[in-house]
Amino acid sequence: MGKYIDDTKARSALEAAAQHADRADRPVPFLWSGAQWTTPAGEWRDWPLVRRGMGEWLRMLHKGVDAEAEKSNEERRYALRQSIKTAQYGMEDAQSEEEADRHYEAIGRLREELDAIPAPGDLDPAVVRDIGTVASEVDSASDGRATQLLSLASQFDAFRAPLNDPATWVRMLGTAPHNVHVRTSAVWEAFCAAEPVLARNLGTTTGKRALFAAMDKRFGTRRKLAGCEGWRGVVVPEADPRR
Repeated sequence: MGKYIDDTKARSALEAAAQHADRADRPVPFLWSGAQWTTPAGEWRDWPLVRRGMGEWLRMLHKGVDAEAEKSNEERRYALRQSIKTAQYGMEDAQSEEEADRHYEAIGRLREELDAIPAPGDLDPAVVRDIGTVASEVDSASDGRATQLLSLASQFDAFRAPLNDPATWVRMLGTAPHNVHVRTSAVWEAFCAAEPVLARNLGTTTGKRALFAAMDKRFGTRRKLAGCEGWRGVVVPEADPRR
């Protein structure tokens, strides 16, 4: 048995946390920017603060999911327990072995139904429990393990900053007349000027591959004009258009 929760279970728990993030009392305190964890406003914080903030938020979510599960299923559980008691009394008062067997089988079915009551959103109770385990590890495990868990979390949109890949930047670009031709080098330079942290984190090779694929998807396959490869009908800003 490993020291920490299995990575597959941890990923499932974090995916569930992302899907039900609205059940926490407050928004996710830190988001993955593509290079580091920052506040929703884009402000940098020390790693211990990020760990503590994310651990507290996950614990808060776990309590919220647990509380909602109990509230939403309380009446159903009560009714099933009452039915089980009735069946038990019936089995004790049975006039024949056949009648007792029927009550015994009914008790088994009712207990299975009671055990199968899910958490809200059709979450498996084991996944809800794993959210609590992940919260504890993010808060108190080694730095390496906490980093690994938050890396898993960063795969889900609920834990990512709005601009987390080049495709988002490409969607912000304006259009130009079809005879305007923009070189690939100009697009990469504009992207680096607009999103320097993301560009550095991706690296030149991976960054260009992701950026150019997004450009191809929006503006069509690259073509050569006067020996230079690029796209037609694109307006590329010289600096970050959000500044």
